[in-house]
Amino acid sequence: MSAARRARGRAGWVWPTLVWIVALTLVAATAALQVVIRPQLADDPLVGGGRLDRPATAAAPTAVLPELAAPTREVDAATLTARLQALPRDGLGDVAGLVVDARTGAELFRTGAGAKTPASSMKVLSGAVALDVLGADTRFETRSYLTGDGRLILRGGGDPLLASAHQDAYPHAASLQDLAAQTAAALQARGVSAVTLGYDAGLFGGPAWNPHWPETFATSVAPITALTVDHARPDRASWTRSPDPARLAADTFAGQLAAHGITVSGTAPAATPSDATELAAVASLPVGVLVERVLGDSDNDAAETLLWHVALARGRAATPEDGAAVLAAELSRLGLWSDGMVAHDGNGISGDNQVTPDALVGAVRLGLERPDLRHLITGLPVAGVTGTLYERFEGADALAGRGMVRAKTGTIRGVNTLTGYVVTSDGQPLAFALMTSGGAGQTSARAWLDRASAALASCGC
Repeated sequence: MSAARRARGRAGWVWPTLVWIVALTLVAATAALQVVIRPQLADDPLVGGGRLDRPATAAAPTAVLPELAAPTREVDAATLTARLQALPRDGLGDVAGLVVDARTGAELFRTGAGAKTPASSMKVLSGAVALDVLGADTRFETRSYLTGDGRLILRGGGDPLLASAHQDAYPHAASLQDLAAQTAAALQARGVSAVTLGYDAGLFGGPAWNPHWPETFATSVAPITALTVDHARPDRASWTRSPDPARLAADTFAGQLAAHGITVSGTAPAATPSDATELAAVASLPVGVLVERVLGDSDNDAAETLLWHVALARGRAATPEDGAAVLAAELSRLGLWSDGMVAHDGNGISGDNQVTPDALVGAVRLGLERPDLRHLITGLPVAGVTGTLYERFEGADALAGRGMVRAKTGTIRGVNTLTGYVVTSDGQPLAFALMTSGGAGQTSARAWLDRASAALASCGC
């Protein structure tokens, strides 16, 4: 027999043999799975129940560093009280304060009683309400429309941070410059090169100036309208505010349209017809970011504007009176209102506002507990680092609070407050509100507020 025939003979029986070997191996493996492996998996807590097609989820592992899950030592209320009471109060005036365990609400320190003037700490309450009612992702649009008779309408949507110039830097506020570019392109696509301009600020009512605000605050807050730009400052380097923010915005918009080749022959207030065609729109920063700006920069305009949006969301008019009424109702719903409290605005300019430390502390705790209100916490200035606390906590007895205390300031004539939270040196989160009034001046009041909150941060007590 030739070698070639012998090779063909061997191939004839090798391949069938290999097929049988593979088949028998698969049968043996299946049997092992059913008889040996499956019972073992049934007892495995990572699988459970013996069901390979429906494995159970393993229990969560224990913390790698379980000591970080809780404070190394709980604050003793008596020790903390003694520590805070020992701080000098020379020239401080009336003091009301509350410190609680931010996790449980357990009271650790209290001084004074009743409702007090909060100044800008009021923004903590109105910020919580804005986030709760409006939602952190809500935006407000400034739009342009073309009417049937050829008029161009600029309609304000209540964007408190609308800027005149395009914004490259975070957080990218909406700008009239971008709206003008989009609007001019839309007009030119229609063959329109000249328009009369109407401006519509009718989303909000009035009066634009809250009657509870002293005129001395005319550089600290502008008249509140649904159409405003650059915080109603004709000169962004100046504190001077325009008495007619909507007109300032319209004039700014007209100039920007001209830069894009659109001639504007006249500018006047006008309502937006229901059949007008929308040409362009720019959206505000989300409410969550607006609240952060309100708290970090103590932005009076934005705080009050957000409150008026809350009034609209609750079916009321956007006015000072309706805003104040809705604020009280919403704080009551959230469990933050009590007898003796009075609200006239959302930014705290009114010296007639009266709130309790309990309400302020309660709002901070809500921000710590509820993810949808988290911007209330992330917006609080950091002691010695950001916002209105940037130049605070410089005294030797307040240095422990730098970078540790996060709190909203409050300052009007004769009133200084601080509201926020801190984590002690032992890892216990504390929420606090400290309110002073009628003292010798801001210097002594601020020094005590810084010392007291720093004492919380360094507390190993």
